Amino acid sequence: MTDNDHNSHSPINPNTLPNFACMPNVATMDTSHVDKEQPPFILVDGSYYLFRTYHALPKTMQNSQGLITNAIRGTLNALLKLMRRYHPTHMAVCFDTKSPTFRHAMSEEYKANRPKMDVELAEQIPYIHRLVAALGIPLLRIEGAEADDIIGTLAYRAVAEGHHVVISTGDKDMMQLINDCVILEDSFTGKITDGAGVVEKFGIEPHQMIDFLTLMGDSSDGIKGVPGIGKKTAKDLLNKYGNIEAMLANVADIKGRAGKNLVEYADDIPFNAQLATIVTDLEIGQDWTDLKINTDPCAHIDELRALYTELEFRNELASLDHPNHPANGSQSVAHAQADSESQAQIAKSLQSSTTDNITDSKSRDSAWHTILDAPAFDSLVKRLEAAPHFVIDTETTSVYWRQAEIVGLSFALQAHEAYYVPLTHRLEGDELSAKQLDRDTVLARLKPILENPNIGKIGQHLKYDAHVLSHYDIDLIGAIHASPNNWAMDTMLASYVINAAITRHGMDDLARHYLQTQTISFEDVAGKGAKQVTFDQVAIDIASDYACEDADITYQLFDIFHKKLSDDENNAKLLHELEIPTAEILCQMEANGILIKRSFLNELSERFDEEIIALEKRAYEIAGEEFNLGSPKQLGEMLFDKLGIPGGKKTKSGQYSTGEAILSKIDHPLVEIVLEYRGLSKLKSTYTDALANVADAKSDRVHTSYHQALTSTGRLSSTDPNLQNIPIRTATGRLIRQAFIAPAGRVILAADYSQIELRLMAHFSGDKNLTQAFNEGLDIHAATAAEVLGKEVAEVTATERRNAKAINFGLLYGMSAFGLAKQLQMSRGEAQEYIDMYFERYPGVKDYMINTRASAYEQGYVETILGRKLYTPDITHSNRMVKQGAERAAINAPLQGSAADIIKLAMIAVDKVLPKDQGKMLLQVHDELVFEVDSDKVDEISQLITDAMQDVLTTTAAEKGWQVDFAVPLLVETDSGANWDEAH
Repeated sequence: MTDNDHNSHSPINPNTLPNFACMPNVATMDTSHVDKEQPPFILVDGSYYLFRTYHALPKTMQNSQGLITNAIRGTLNALLKLMRRYHPTHMAVCFDTKSPTFRHAMSEEYKANRPKMDVELAEQIPYIHRLVAALGIPLLRIEGAEADDIIGTLAYRAVAEGHHVVISTGDKDMMQLINDCVILEDSFTGKITDGAGVVEKFGIEPHQMIDFLTLMGDSSDGIKGVPGIGKKTAKDLLNKYGNIEAMLANVADIKGRAGKNLVEYADDIPFNAQLATIVTDLEIGQDWTDLKINTDPCAHIDELRALYTELEFRNELASLDHPNHPANGSQSVAHAQADSESQAQIAKSLQSSTTDNITDSKSRDSAWHTILDAPAFDSLVKRLEAAPHFVIDTETTSVYWRQAEIVGLSFALQAHEAYYVPLTHRLEGDELSAKQLDRDTVLARLKPILENPNIGKIGQHLKYDAHVLSHYDIDLIGAIHASPNNWAMDTMLASYVINAAITRHGMDDLARHYLQTQTISFEDVAGKGAKQVTFDQVAIDIASDYACEDADITYQLFDIFHKKLSDDENNAKLLHELEIPTAEILCQMEANGILIKRSFLNELSERFDEEIIALEKRAYEIAGEEFNLGSPKQLGEMLFDKLGIPGGKKTKSGQYSTGEAILSKIDHPLVEIVLEYRGLSKLKSTYTDALANVADAKSDRVHTSYHQALTSTGRLSSTDPNLQNIPIRTATGRLIRQAFIAPAGRVILAADYSQIELRLMAHFSGDKNLTQAFNEGLDIHAATAAEVLGKEVAEVTATERRNAKAINFGLLYGMSAFGLAKQLQMSRGEAQEYIDMYFERYPGVKDYMINTRASAYEQGYVETILGRKLYTPDITHSNRMVKQGAERAAINAPLQGSAADIIKLAMIAVDKVLPKDQGKMLLQVHDELVFEVDSDKVDEISQLITDAMQDVLTTTAAEKGWQVDFAVPLLVETDSGANWDEAH
């Protein structure tokens, strides 16, 4: 197919309608003859790609001439992702045209409500068309037809001729084309939809989709549907009658508005069905050979070079000059696709980078190398020894560091160059596996280099790599912390301190945001779902491209972040003096783990089971019948239909909402039982059952994983298992903490900052009364009540103190008078009066809130006590609710973010003074640190910890260059016991 062929199809006459009555239906085709062993025929909804990428990717993607390239970049990456996933031999990308179609001729309202295409998107379309053609992929546009109709026709013909089909789109209308041999895949979400997926999403079969769309209509397409019939009613009617024809034949049995309107609007149904039906019998003029991907790598290389140059796609342009590019003599990409030899080769946009050994190529641009012999490894080792810094990345058998075995290592010493050293690949039939170097020999050679603090180590999430390498007696992260220069960098943490809100901080996300690059995913090389293999079962040529890209991308990110940090001294300090040292400590804490008492957890599980059964029996007695308390649907029907309890609200699906926000407003004994039942069930499934399962079988220790780059404020989070959300204010929650114990001869010691966010409010607000209360060591809540009510502290009642505590903490999180009234069970007017009195006595707090909100608007960020910028992108959002939420978050962020900074400084300070032979730091939970210490040393260690934590701003922060004149004292409370509950 030549370039001219792309536009050579005869246009459809908009005034000549297809014969819908005899149109073949893809969903009902016989597919028994289809050969599913061959690669699928790929049909791409190019028009969906355009709009999806344009609106999903940042408009900051542009070349130096000001051409926005986000849709071009996104479409290119999505196409390459499809090709490396399915390695097809035949494919077509289909686009709409500007010309009206037969549907426009039928209805003036068809798609009339859609906004005009943005000029910035329209400018990109010709480039996308040229790119598709230059990649050797057939491109189809037919005047007067939509991309949907071209795809429908090709899908029908392909299945008829024995091929299975993958349609790449996110358009629900295409679901009418699904059958046993036609599936949809949304390349942007990765979601695959087959027949079962349609049933799961809409409750109907694919062949019923046309009737479904006809009944409910589609406002975006201008299809009116039958008034009064929405998604649920359409589903129910189709499940009962099968199709619209049967509904009309039995319309007398259909009660209510649906039956009435089916009769009233029956004459419109054929018309709407025509608008909703995808055409499957267009005269396209293409046969199977015309839809083959061009296998000649040289056919369009000049066009690719011109396009990449004009668009300023540097990585793609560099790949064309690589000595192993197909156009330079190696195997063609199309041939690699057809033979399935290397999925990852396709991923690099016509770049093949598999080599047996290091080549002597003069060009190092985008050069990726596989190290398979001793001379090549010696050469690499010499370069690493002489380097001021390099990227290190481990490839392993598991994402869980405690289970992970090393499979290989990748390195990068500069951008667009990387090396992979495979060590333990075990794929049967992979000839390269026999050439791998000995793992122990390689690691022994690398150990002194990796542990050398004078050589900067760069990585993405280095804590994981440090854990893995520690299994082989290599201390990676200790060397990073000890590094005397600023070349050491964790790119995940660097991105996080530069701007925590701009993107997520995984490597794929960073590559998309900062490099506008779609990376090879793990699923691309290892498969997904039940068929996914571990990395040691991936062929070395494929694995090498994946691993080299990780190292290469990480180095490119390092280049960007190093420059940004060089221009921002405080962010550089946050990375090197706070986050990286914290990562080292977290690594050790995770390795330490905390001991649990399995027998106690088992007893609790049995006890919870008994209480859950008792609650169910009480619920059945009140309800008068048995039902599933764990089913929101059955619970909603019981509460609001059968028992007639007021306050029920239905969701869009027609099911009652039974969330805690709804149930907490209802005063009924059954609701009380349900809430207690849910609490116990959650504790049992999340903790008493789960903890015993995740604990180490030999040591009985639980090893959580801490994450430094997830929250927007700098706070750490914990997963696998989450030990930061164990309830502390309930008796049952405290029972869970009793399962965390100290071994013989030791005790659990907990050290907790007292009211740190309120102390930070006093510091930031400078409020005289609040500051004075803390400096005089008063009970802050009693002092607040006394100030607001105008009485002595000694005269404050328990209720008044409780009310003051609610407002003290509530205002930190932007609580309104409505929220305070609800919490304190008073009128909204009384609550507002209390807030007004509070601000009268603490005017500095009110000024802080006003000024912080204004600063967030003006600067787009607020700052913590260490100068960490916390960005507030939603502060100017057009949606009022989103905007107000951002304002509340902006007020709280400096407080919560500063508390996070302080606890990290505290961890660093304590780690320095804690005698390692007498105690271990085990957990960090918000403002609390948990230790395991020798029982005969508890008093002196407690004092060491208390002093280090209380003096952290005047010592540790000052030593690292932060001068903080904190307005009030930091107070640390410690306690100890045989278990965590006793120590708290």
